[in-house]
Amino acid sequence: MSCIPRLLRRVIVGVVLFSLFAAGAAGAEKLPPPPPFVPGSWTMVLLPDTQMYAQDYPGLFTMQTHWIVKNRDRYNIRYVVTLGDITNLDTDVQWQHARDAITELDGHVPYVLVAGNHDYTPHGDVVHGRSGLNKFFSPAQFRDWPSFGGAMKPNDITNSYHLFRAGGIDWIILALEWSPRNATIAWANEVLAKYPERKAILVTHAYLYDDGTRYDWAKKGKSQDWNPHDYAPKAAANDGEELWQKLVRQHNFALTLNGHVCHTGLGFLSSKNDHGKTTHQMLVDYQERPLGGEGYLRILEFRPDKTVQVKSYSPFYDKYLRDAGNQFTFKLDP
Repeated sequence: MSCIPRLLRRVIVGVVLFSLFAAGAAGAEKLPPPPPFVPGSWTMVLLPDTQMYAQDYPGLFTMQTHWIVKNRDRYNIRYVVTLGDITNLDTDVQWQHARDAITELDGHVPYVLVAGNHDYTPHGDVVHGRSGLNKFFSPAQFRDWPSFGGAMKPNDITNSYHLFRAGGIDWIILALEWSPRNATIAWANEVLAKYPERKAILVTHAYLYDDGTRYDWAKKGKSQDWNPHDYAPKAAANDGEELWQKLVRQHNFALTLNGHVCHTGLGFLSSKNDHGKTTHQMLVDYQERPLGGEGYLRILEFRPDKTVQVKSYSPFYDKYLRDAGNQFTFKLDP
């Protein structure tokens, strides 16, 4: 979701950047330093809402993926995950910028792609439509990857799943379209039924809101901005609470990941599923920072003691965000 008009964003970027560099780390020194990488850990890197990079700052997009490749071995980076709104206006130029950056990962680190509302026609004004995602990234290019499980439909990458082993655990990443339809949820349930022993990660563009609760049209309606139901009739969409009830709580989901919400761009919630296990749910979206996000990545370090260290790092600044919303830990159930 893009909150600030493009022209206004460009007007304020210079002023904000000046203050950022002038103030620098003056207040940051009072915050805890970023914890060091623990040997024996493995890492997943998230690319939240890259839409403004694809539109205005493609160099920052490429800088992110270059950093990932360069640090693959140092941090044992096993997967890269996009969180939707890869582009801002679903144009060929923006998709080409995205492809140029993302394919830097090819042959180095596997990645997951999910579409956001802005990846379906300009301005994201429909829920389900034709997206440039399948024009610039097709399932054919993933089929030879050892970790690629499959897609819901031939020649359509908007719903896919990925299988890999890391940290002594077998994982499945389920990547679902923006505002998943009931048929998509039915497919997802079928896929997970085939892999009940794997820990699951759900990736979709809209799920958790920045008040730390799931999107819930039935109870909260318009009090939560940009609910998927704002874009389509209720029968054609499922929001976060509906995904929780129809899919997540029924399976072995350790984690859900989403972007989309750009007020604070941060949210976290832990809930018990039907089997008494904890599902951690995470929102991260940096697009409203200067330069469309200042190059910040969300880094998840899965440690041998089953804790996950969350860090937020910008290769542009070579700097971490060290506040409690961007640097924290949570623990996976055994």
